[in-house]
Formats: sequence, C-alpha cells, structure tokens
Amino acid sequence: MADLKQYAHPRAKRLIPVWQQSQQAEQKALAEWGRLQQQLQQEVNQSQQLQLYADDYRQQLAKPGGSQLSGTNIQNLLQFLGQLEQAGKSQQLQIDQLHARIAAAHQQYLALKAKTDGLMHLMDKLDQEFHQQQAQVEQRQADEWANRKAFMSSREPE
Repeated sequence: MADLKQYAHPRAKRLIPVWQQSQQAEQKALAEWGRLQQQLQQEVNQSQQLQLYADDYRQQLAKPGGSQLSGTNIQNLLQFLGQLEQAGKSQQLQIDQLHARIAAAHQQYLALKAKTDGLMHLMDKLDQEFHQQQAQVEQRQADEWANRKAFMSSREPE
C-alpha cells in the first residue's frame, strides 16, 4: 500500500478507510488478473504439448517402412489421434474462455484502479482546499491584527 500522508481536512480523513478498502480491492483484482494470465500460459503450454504429441504420432503413421504397423495398430493410432485432436479442441475452448475471463478481470482491475485514484485525487483536492482556506483565515487574522495595530498607533498621542 502507498504511504498515506496526514490529511487535515475532516472529510479527507473520513475517506481514508474507503480509499484503503478500494486499494485492497484493486490489489485483489490485480492478483486475479495475474493468476488468470498464468493459468492461460499453462493452458497454452498444455495445448502445445498435445499438439506436439499428436504430431509425433502423425509422423509415425507417415513414415514409410520405418516400423511395420499392422492394420490394428494403424487403426488404434488413428483413434488415439482423434482423441488427441478432441482434447486439443477442448483445450482451445478453455483457452478462449480464459481470454474472456482475462479481459473481464483486466476491466475490473482498471475500474477499481480508477476508483482508487479518484478517491486519492479527491482527498488531495479536499486537503489542498482546506489548507488554502486555513491560509486565507490566517491572512485575514494577520491583516486584522495589522489594522488594529495601525489604528492603535494612530490613536496614540504624540
């Protein structure tokens, strides 16, 4: 969490817990977005492994005369390749769904970040206005004191 400065404005002080909750939600959303991206990378790696595995079996079928395959072995290899292709399609569906979840998680994170940043900006603005008002009050008091002093000096007999 970012360091919070001490706010003087009462409303800014009351907003600190809201900002902290917002920042925690932002951090959770960021963690979820990262977790989904890691999960996507794992799924892509698994999909690539399935593809490599299927390619190896296709090469075995395509090799002329390397190893004598019986009709039953060829049929079993073709069935297994079909299963691998089906697993690849399922894997691709999972990858597509993860892309959608990642996009949603990213949007959620951006929304929460905007809220957190907006709250911080509001607290800073409130505090800045408060300090300006305080400075104006102090200036007014100093002016009044100087006027009183000048008035009192003008009334004193010489």
